[in-house]
Amino acid sequence: MNCQLCQKNLDAYQEGRLPSDMMTQVESHLETCDSCKRIYNAQLLAGRVIITEKETDANPFLVTRVMAMIENMENTGHEKESLRIRLLRPALVTVSLAAAVFFGIMLGNLSRPARNADKIPVELALINDASLESVDILSNE
Repeated sequence: MNCQLCQKNLDAYQEGRLPSDMMTQVESHLETCDSCKRIYNAQLLAGRVIITEKETDANPFLVTRVMAMIENMENTGHEKESLRIRLLRPALVTVSLAAAVFFGIMLGNLSRPARNADKIPVELALINDASLESVDILSNE
């Protein structure tokens, strides 16, 4: 067995998922090859470190501290503040929404042309296109 094949199968060997003939080949290669044996030992050590890091110790005083903080918040009137906040939040949202609509309308009006540019002179507004007389009639008067 070569080193590349051995290193490829080290994880399966460590977990015992290799067929028996392949297990014996990896074992015999690890006995003869120092570099593969070092890699295998490093994997074993890394696995142990990961397992020990995953284990957490329970803090017996955590519950006591959390419960004390909750009681402290209740005693200092934290609930009253949250009631005020709960009442003011809808008003603040409504005012913010109204301000956003107002500023949106104002920004939209900035792009409009001047108000006088839309006006049509009275002379042109009173012209009835359907009853226009021919140029010849107008010239006789």
